Parts: sequence; structure tokens; C-alpha cells
Amino acid sequence: MPATPPPRDNDPQELDRFKQSIDLVDYATRRHGYDVKKAGPRGHWHQLEKDGEMLIVSRKGDHQVYLNPGDDRDSGSIIDFVKTRENQTLGQVRQTLRQYLGEPEQGWQAATSPPLPTPVAYAPTHTGPAEMESEAERRARLVAAVMGTHASLTDRSYLHQRHLSDETIDSPAFQGRVFTSQQGNFRNTAFPLYNEHGIATVEQRNNEYKHLLQLPKTGVWVSHPTEGKDTPVQRLVVSESPVDAMSYHQLHHRGAQGQPNTLYVATSGTVTERQVELIQKLIDKQEPREVVLANDNDAAGRRFNINYLNELQVPRRAREVADGQVAYDEAPRPVEWHATAAGKYHTALRVEYHHASRAEGTEQLSQLTAQVQQLRPAADDAVALEVQRATRQETVVRLVVPNADSHALEDLVRTLHAQRETQREQLERQPQEPGRQPENFLRTEYAISKDFNRDLELLSQGLSQEQIAQQARADELAKEQQRQEKARQEQEQRQQAQQRETERELAAQSPEAQRREAEQQRQAAGLVVGAATGDPALQRAVQLTVNEPTPADEATPSQAQQMRELLRKAGAQVELRAETDPASGQLRSELDVRYHPHGTPGGLRQLSQTLDALDKSPLVALQEPVQEQAERRQLAAALPEQQSVTKTAIIRIDEPEPRPGATGQAEAVAEQLRAAGLNTGSLRSATDTATHQRHSEIEVSYRLDQPNLARVSAALDDVARQPGAHLHEHAADRAERQRLAPSGVTASNLTERNAGPER
Repeated sequence: MPATPPPRDNDPQELDRFKQSIDLVDYATRRHGYDVKKAGPRGHWHQLEKDGEMLIVSRKGDHQVYLNPGDDRDSGSIIDFVKTRENQTLGQVRQTLRQYLGEPEQGWQAATSPPLPTPVAYAPTHTGPAEMESEAERRARLVAAVMGTHASLTDRSYLHQRHLSDETIDSPAFQGRVFTSQQGNFRNTAFPLYNEHGIATVEQRNNEYKHLLQLPKTGVWVSHPTEGKDTPVQRLVVSESPVDAMSYHQLHHRGAQGQPNTLYVATSGTVTERQVELIQKLIDKQEPREVVLANDNDAAGRRFNINYLNELQVPRRAREVADGQVAYDEAPRPVEWHATAAGKYHTALRVEYHHASRAEGTEQLSQLTAQVQQLRPAADDAVALEVQRATRQETVVRLVVPNADSHALEDLVRTLHAQRETQREQLERQPQEPGRQPENFLRTEYAISKDFNRDLELLSQGLSQEQIAQQARADELAKEQQRQEKARQEQEQRQQAQQRETERELAAQSPEAQRREAEQQRQAAGLVVGAATGDPALQRAVQLTVNEPTPADEATPSQAQQMRELLRKAGAQVELRAETDPASGQLRSELDVRYHPHGTPGGLRQLSQTLDALDKSPLVALQEPVQEQAERRQLAAALPEQQSVTKTAIIRIDEPEPRPGATGQAEAVAEQLRAAGLNTGSLRSATDTATHQRHSEIEVSYRLDQPNLARVSAALDDVARQPGAHLHEHAADRAERQRLAPSGVTASNLTERNAGPER
């Protein structure tokens, strides 16, 4: 088979390949920091948010598209996404996406990163139960596509780029735990995440590339013990990525005398509850003497460590319960805590005290307040404390600090952890209950720089530990300066936008602007209502005079009669008058044609084409004002060629859960849209049991050639203005329907007016 030539700089097939190969949701979340807030059934759409901006990503044919409901100009494919957010030309976009896929500039056949497979979450809905794919089948298919049938490590280039030595890679700890994923000519380094049932998902890594299969993250990457399989484990090291785990091993374990037999665990980023559960089960099974928390030396890594200090405990005793199930003895937690991100620049800590009396809770709160006061000098007076709930049995407190001071929260948690272990000490006299942890059973160990792989990189450059610390401070300073500059630019943009909005509001409030706007709305409303109700004052008139031989018999329709039927089918009102000239025997007919230029947007093209065709007939003399003829032809030419294409939109309604038997806002909106002439799909609703909020979704469709398009458009706009309702519609569709159905009239103006049946 001949080799595929490298793509030309302007090759359109390359752009199509980018659209089909790159997961837009994955690109937006990993490269631009968007968060996935909602996802539709089977993942047909995703709602992304970042800094108050919302994007809707959906599937269009063989690729994904996005739209920004707040900006009509911000929509399109991955090409448009990169051009807009990275301010690049099309040529620069090509280079960026080639690099994202790991492709060299001379051609993509020799690239080292594969295109992402089309996520099953975006696949078309199956047509019948027999075709439904189970979750286990889907997982097996996606994992097999990455791992292949004979998984092995055949390409070490990425690991070498991360400064990992062959001695580390060949360690017994990592045999059978790092693989090369190959699809065609594309290769990545693959790290499988395991649970009790086998491989749960796979993380793929390469230079400037990271991808986790779109499967639930219900597994962890886990090595073998450093002394080989099935040897007793003495230490368990938890990190964020497998590369960091291997870097830690190369820095602190390889070749060192007296190092404990170690098992490495990595979570591939953000830690899920299921992963915490799996790590605890590893502790239960391996019974290590210590657990080292080796997460990144930043705010996120400290949050992970804070939560591990709350959740992880010494190996638990298992008890067999009914039906062969196993339960574990849990140590009591009179105080618990959980750290989360509070926006982009802060960390929050929630502390819960469980006590027997209100007085005990008051004492614990006073003690915590004193501890916070001691931390404040170290945290630059930036710790904010708020009591969220105080009852006889429970006290809940929330503390917030800037990310730069998150170490203060970690120090506080260490104090809380020590106090909790002291309270557990009395249980040691009761063998049936779990008691206090051995001292330093859980300990944290941070890299000098951001993470252990960065330490390894700097050491490979010949830097000393002191120089690494200096470089880490320089890196942190540069990062902080970038953050401050970005925040300054964002603030400046907000101020400029606010100033422009203020200027627009002041201009709009002037008497002249208000008079002009009122007049425009009056004219637009009159035009739409008049078109929908048949107001003769807004009609256009054309007269046709037809001279033809008299038909041979009454059963044969005349040319004028046939023309009348053509014009009626095109949407016009036609009156016909005819008389025969006794001298010549000629039939003279006059056709009075009336139509609304905005009444039937889909039919105006057909009517205009019919009139122009009749005007060319030698039998017809057409009389029409020149301005009205030009207007007719201009409006017809401006209409899209395919007016009968169905447009769709999604309405989402968030509302308090209705009382049993009561009709909610979602049902009322569905009925309003149905009455306006939209085709409405089934109403899908789900209720959040924690907040008692009901989230509903309705898919609607309409055609641009509907005679009642004005009523359809007004109804959609009215719904979009209702509190709790959100209209998700492609910006181009919205602009098109509003152009064809002029604004300025509300759905209530048209509710009781009949615009005629749909075509």
C-alpha cells in the first residue's frame, strides 16, 4: 500500500480529521480549564462552565460542535474554538492541533499520539433494546481499543522524556503496569487503572497530551511491591500520577539501602470517593506500617492530603455478614473535615464536630477559634471563619484561605487529626473496637518543586537541592505574576464592558432613543400582527391581464384559471374576472393578486418565482409598483434555499419540586410552546433529593416555512425570559428565525390569532 502523503497546509481533509479526532469536551477541560457541569442522556450534550461563561457542546454528524448562549458569534467546531480562545489564524490552529495530537509537521502518519476515538457518550441513540450496549461491554471495548490484545511496553520515549531511567522502568514494581497503546501508527504510554474487577479505565500520556477514557474513574493505578509480586508490603505511597510515583521511586527508593518494600498508588488527577475506598482496601489487604501521601506541592495536592488524613485509617478488621458479604470495623470520628476549592484562588475547609451536648460543642468551637488565631500570623491574616450550624449534637464550621496559604489549613488539620487520635486512645482498652493509629502512620512528603517529576528533571540538569528550591520559588513567582496579570486583564475587560453597557444604557434612556425604539417596536409589531391576521393595509397588490383564446368547452380550464391555482398554492390571495370579446373570440382575464411580504416567509420565494415566470409569458401583462417589485425580489433572494429544514432547540427549566398532583412550570412551558405551534418532545425531569429542585428538559422543533413562524419565534423568546428557564439554541438558528419573523411582538399578542395551517 503506498504511503499517505503529508497534508498540505490548506488541506481541508486535515481540518475534517481534527474535527473527527479531537474530543472538544476533553480539549476544553484539559487545555482551557472548563468544568463539566451537566450532561444530557447518554452524553449527547455537555454543559461546560468557566469563570461565569457557559458553553453547550453537542454532536453534529461525525464531530462535536459548541455554542456560547451569551455570544451569537462564538460557536462552531474545534477549529473555531481554538481560533477564538487562542487568538490564532487558521494556519496556527493547524499547528496547534497537530501538536495536540503529537503529529510532526512533515506529516501525520508518523505521529506519536492517536486521534481520540469517538466517545460512546456522543454516539447515536440505539434503535432497540437488542442493540443496547451494557456498561461492561462498553468498558471492555474502549479498553481493548487502547490496550490491544497483547499489551506490552514497546516504546519508552515518553518515559525517557520525563527523565525516567531504564533501571526504574525495569523495576519489579512497574512490570506489567506500564504499556504502549498503539492504534495504527499512533503510540502513547498507557497506565491502566484497576479495581477489584480488573481494568476500570486507562490514562494515556504523551508529550503535551493526556487523556483518560470516558469511563467512570472507579479504579486506581497500582504498582507491584518493589521487591516483587506477593511480597509483604511495608510502605504504601500515594501520588496524583503514575509518572510522579515512578519519579518518587527513582529519587528516594532506587538503590537506597534499607528502604521498605513499597507499593505505589496513583489516582490520575482529582480523587474520587471510590478511589479513596480502593486505597483503604489496599491498606486493609497489604497492612503496611506507614502510608506516605506524596501529592503535588500546590493547593490541590494539599487539599488531597487534607482529605486523606480524614478518610484513611490503619488496616481495618473485616467481619463476614449475611450472604457472604464483608463489613469493616470503622474507627469513630468525633471530628471530620473536608477540603474543596473555593473558586480559582481559594481553598475552603469544612469541619464537623459531633458531640453529646451543646456545652461540649461550644468548648470545641472555642478551641478551634483559638487554633485559627494562632494560624493567622502565618496565613497573613487571611483565614475567614464562619459557623454554619450549631446544634446540641453537631457544630459545622467553614474556613476559607487563599491558595497560597492553604498550608495553614493543613497545619490545622494535623492538629485536629492528633486530637481525634487522642480521643480514640481510650478505645485501645477494648479489643473489639479499632483504636488509635500508630504515630506517623499517615505522613505527607512534598517535592522541593511542584512535584517529584519536576524535581527529577531539575536534578538531571545538575542542580543541587538548594538550587532546585530556588528554581521552585522562581517558578511559583512567575506563576503568581501570570495569575495577577490575568486577573488584572480580566478586571480591566469587566470594567470596559461595564462602561460600554453604562454608555449604552444612558444612550438608550435619552428621549430621542426611547421615541425611536418605541416607533420601531410599533412598526415591527404591526407588521407581524398584520401579517398573521391578514391586515389589508399591509398587503401588496399585483395585477395580471391575460389574453388567450376561449377554451373549446367549459370543462377545459383557461390559462388564467391555471395561473390562479399556481398563485394560490404559492400563498397569494387571487380574485379572477373574465370576459369574452364577441368580435375576436378572445378571453380577457384580470387577476388581482394580494400577498403579505412577511406573512409566509417560506412561500414568498415560490410566489416571487411564479410571478416572474408569468411576467415572461406573451399572454400576460403584469402591473406591479416598481418599489414593491424590488422589495419582493430582494426578500425572496434573502431567504435560505432550504426553508423546510427543521430547526431544534432545548428548553431547560430549574424549579422547586411541585407538590404531588400539582402542575409545575415545566408543564406550563411545554403547553405554551405546543399552543404556539412548536413540535414538543416528551418532558424529561429529575429531582435533586438534597435540594428538592426539579430539573426538566424539553426538546422542541419548528420549520422556517411555517406561516405562524412569528408566533413560534415570539413564544421561544418569551420562554427564554422566564425565571428558571433556559433556551439552548444554536446562535445561527436563533438569528435566522428572528430575521424571518421580525421581533417586537410577544407571544401574548398572537395567542388568539390564527395564522393558518402549516404548510
